[in-house]
Amino acid sequence: MSPGSLAPSRPMLARSLLWAVTAAVVAAGADAAEPDWNALAGVAVPEIVTLDEDGSERVTKLWLVVVDGQGYLRTGDTTWHRNIERNPDVVLRIEGSSHPLRATHVTDPELRARIQAAFREKYGFQDRVVSLFGSEERAQLLRLDPRP
Repeated sequence: MSPGSLAPSRPMLARSLLWAVTAAVVAAGADAAEPDWNALAGVAVPEIVTLDEDGSERVTKLWLVVVDGQGYLRTGDTTWHRNIERNPDVVLRIEGSSHPLRATHVTDPELRARIQAAFREKYGFQDRVVSLFGSEERAQLLRLDPRP
């Protein structure tokens, strides 16, 4: 094809194909139901799947807490958090199941304090070590909700 043709470039086709394959894989592995958060409260290290800017899948192991029957995550300035800022739709892989969810920032100070306390209680010494490297006030706390 000539440079002026209307045919898409190879890199553009590759990105489009990657987006389509990633979406199909994520959708195929996703269960329809929201997780039973209380039943999963003891799981130490689930995975979250986000999409990088180039469309590639990013799988990240992370910590999860449950407060009032709701799942929450915490992060700092990470690539997967920047992915969520661009696209809040995520997939949580936990206990052999995949759950399509939407991550929403928690801003209420009282709830943030309760979530931080839940992380301290669940992860103990590890959480105290992690907190030495970042301020709790700067932490990004995310609620995981069913997708609309």
